Amino acid sequence: MKKFKNLFIIIFVFLLSITLFAENSTQKKEIRAIEVQGLKNVKQRVVKNVIKIDTGEDFDQKLVDEDISAIYKLGYFSDVAADVSDYKDGVKVIFIVQEKLIVKKIDFKGNKEYSSRKLRSEISTKEKEGYDIRKIKDDIEKINTLYKDKGYADVRVEDYSTTDESTGFANVTFSIAEGNKILIGDVNIEGIKSFKYKKIKKLFTTKKKKVYKEETFKDDMKKVEAFYKDNGHINIKILEPGITYDESRTKMYIRVIIDEGRKYVNGKVSFTGNTIFTESQLIKVFNFKQNVVYSQSKYDESEGNLKSLYADRGYIRSKFEPEIIKNDETGIVDIKINIIENGVVYIDKIYIDGNTKTKDYVIKRELLVKQGDVFAVGRIRRSQERLYNLGFFKDVKVDIEETKEVDKADLAIEVEEDKTGLVSLGAGYSSVDKVVGTVQVTETNLFGKGQRLNLTYEFGARKQNYEIGFTEPYLFGKKLLFGVDIFNTTAWRTFGTDINAYQERRRGGDIRIGKPLSDILSLNFTYAYEEVRVFNIDIGLVNQIQSTEDIASSLTSAITRDTRDNVFDTTRGSRHSLSVKVAGGPFGGNTHFYKPNLSLSKFIPTFWKFIIGLNTRISFVKEFPPSKDVPIYERFILGGADTVRGYDFGEIGPPEKGKIIFISNLEYKFPIIEENNRSVLSAVLFADMGGSWRGDDDLSLKIGPEERQIKTGVGFGIRLRPMPVLPIRIDWGYGLNHRPGEQLSQFYFTMGQIF
Repeated sequence: MKKFKNLFIIIFVFLLSITLFAENSTQKKEIRAIEVQGLKNVKQRVVKNVIKIDTGEDFDQKLVDEDISAIYKLGYFSDVAADVSDYKDGVKVIFIVQEKLIVKKIDFKGNKEYSSRKLRSEISTKEKEGYDIRKIKDDIEKINTLYKDKGYADVRVEDYSTTDESTGFANVTFSIAEGNKILIGDVNIEGIKSFKYKKIKKLFTTKKKKVYKEETFKDDMKKVEAFYKDNGHINIKILEPGITYDESRTKMYIRVIIDEGRKYVNGKVSFTGNTIFTESQLIKVFNFKQNVVYSQSKYDESEGNLKSLYADRGYIRSKFEPEIIKNDETGIVDIKINIIENGVVYIDKIYIDGNTKTKDYVIKRELLVKQGDVFAVGRIRRSQERLYNLGFFKDVKVDIEETKEVDKADLAIEVEEDKTGLVSLGAGYSSVDKVVGTVQVTETNLFGKGQRLNLTYEFGARKQNYEIGFTEPYLFGKKLLFGVDIFNTTAWRTFGTDINAYQERRRGGDIRIGKPLSDILSLNFTYAYEEVRVFNIDIGLVNQIQSTEDIASSLTSAITRDTRDNVFDTTRGSRHSLSVKVAGGPFGGNTHFYKPNLSLSKFIPTFWKFIIGLNTRISFVKEFPPSKDVPIYERFILGGADTVRGYDFGEIGPPEKGKIIFISNLEYKFPIIEENNRSVLSAVLFADMGGSWRGDDDLSLKIGPEERQIKTGVGFGIRLRPMPVLPIRIDWGYGLNHRPGEQLSQFYFTMGQIF
């Protein structure tokens, strides 16, 4: 036994020595020469451009294998190999290739509807590239589809390619027998009893004088079936359509036969297997009212509600087995749903992927769940919305990954980062400030830590502005927002029709602190200290405007409830805010007032992706001793892009500006261009109304052109979103209650959202 053991050791050492020697004899040798053999039509340089190895370097088999793969990916070769041999105290690497035939020319015969140039642009086979019979077959299908979509239902496309192995070239020829262009002569529907013929006919996109498209017709059948099932006809059947042609085979006639079946109404719904929720709790979310016409889409929605109810408690593996019991005599449908609850699933691990700039902890701190928590889908969905609302990501995907344990699953979050930095140097125009030059540096995700930095310099004939702002959303890693701003602004202000009534300079800063009270509720405080000067008053207004140099020291407290799904592109939810600003009194300064503000916004999805947005704002400002009046710079200016559109800035209300305001906005928005299910370009229809008054005695709720009456405006606009945090608004508004001499409509170009 000992001899066998020694023999085994000797053999093992011998084999190991041979292996190491072989490796050393090859790997440590230098590459003395590189050759490519087997080329006919492909140039040497084309191959050598993708080869990584070079003469003078140590031989590395891994790099040679990578070069073989790179040469093959060029698409010119059906086989690629490498031969390594000893050469001048080193090695010679020879790449041996077998060329595919090269497409020399592509011709089309019999094509009249499409030019050869158009057809060449549609196919994947290209001249001077490798000849591939699979590509040719795919191209035949592409040409067939192209013609059939144009109405050539009888088109035939054949391949008449020729090859020459000696030269290595292939000539590709597609022979096209177009046939007649066939349009739909008519679509006849039979079997309609419960609805008007026109109502069903309108469901069809396939119509007379149009080209027949098979996929479109299949979609039409699905629409008809869905319509009937949503109107109680559960057993609807659509028979195989009959298609006939006229003698010249230029018109197609389609015959559709519908077997409607009986109409059913809702009966009772019952549940079995439920232990987590009572039957009354399940019925509450399962919208199935008795004696209402049965609707398949409403049933599907109700079943989805049940799944969400369980998933929000962590029962993501629950199963629902519905039994639809139809009584053909009474026309009543009863639903019995057996629920297999299975167990609660917990989060095992949380994986973050796709972030190259944003730190993992910045993403994880926005999540409402952590490792070990119940896999509550509702909280995870809300976490996904919170990540979108950061403005750092184009897309956020959430996935469930199975583990070996039945009661655990991993949460995988994949993000696609967006641009968060902006450096701009440009000029803009507004009806208020005219031409304004701007230098701006903005970063909303500073160093990937979620911090925000803003540097702005604006300059123009009517305005000079410097701003520096910094925000840390999680101070010391706690759920505590901290921000600071410094500003210095000098601008000409309006008074009535005088656009150069006086100059106002505000310089100072503020400190912001915010604390979330829950997922949707937050409390914020802002302390501001400003030096405010009113000067250069128009000679004709010195009796109405007082020159002042004030110190304004104020605290603004605000509580906000925000349930919006996306703060940059809202489709549902609401935002309600109540704030009170108090200046003077215990905070010092020489101006004393308080300013409550109530803002209510609601977003309601309608059909498709059309969204109704509603906004109302009510606010007033009131002085208290020792101040005798509210400073002009703290009063309300109404009219313009951010209040009531269709009017110029400050055109609504008294010339000395109001102390009470009411604003209401309605917008109807729909997307034009989307990216990752988020609108990049949207259109908006809007209606605004609002009023501004000196005080309670001046207040009027009548609509009209008089100074104290409420003004209304309508219009339309577009929303551009080059970055999530940078929405651009272009609006045109028409005022409905102008006084004589006022401009009836206004264009607005602004940044940010109106509400």
